[in-house]
Amino acid sequence: MDIFSQYRDLVDSLIVAAKKMYDFRYEMSDGGNLSIRIPEKNWMIVKGTNIAFDEVDVTTLVVTDFNGNVVEGCVKPSKESLLHGVLYAALPQVHAIMHCHSPYATAWAADHDTLEFSTHHARYKLGFCPVLDTHSYVVPQESFPEIINLFHAHENMRAFILRGHGQVTVGKSMRDAAYLTELVEETAQISTLSHVIKGVREKPLMGQVM
Repeated sequence: MDIFSQYRDLVDSLIVAAKKMYDFRYEMSDGGNLSIRIPEKNWMIVKGTNIAFDEVDVTTLVVTDFNGNVVEGCVKPSKESLLHGVLYAALPQVHAIMHCHSPYATAWAADHDTLEFSTHHARYKLGFCPVLDTHSYVVPQESFPEIINLFHAHENMRAFILRGHGQVTVGKSMRDAAYLTELVEETAQISTLSHVIKGVREKPLMGQVM
């Protein structure tokens, strides 16, 4: 039995999550990536490169080891597969990873160093969400230790945002990682709107300007 057939439930969870993110417009065009750990093996199922989220199916996924080497599949793995592999290798509690260029989270990261928690729910679920600037289109390997160290220093950390790039969430399942992606985006949206409202309140009315 091939790997995709053996782990059809994992494949299906990737397909569902990818379609959901595309329908929400959290990831358009052919960017972003997602993956899931294969239990008891140093393997993962990851989206192929240059594949849109609404095109994710068994033919556009690939099985690799944590170093990005193809085990099974006919497509080239995502450009971020090395980052995913490093996270799985270093963080045994992580079983799924989602990366997308959701608008509010990406916009928030342009001018902030951490995600501001706008709700108690976000603080409870996300714990700590830093903004990292790798100055690159793909997270370079020299940035991997910094990311891993942040996870080790903050045990409740479930996400980070890459400046000029997008958000990354890690979960115990693909469903969990997708829900965290929604929460990061919602939190960034509420925080942004809160800052706008605060700015309007603090701005003097036209008639009050001397």
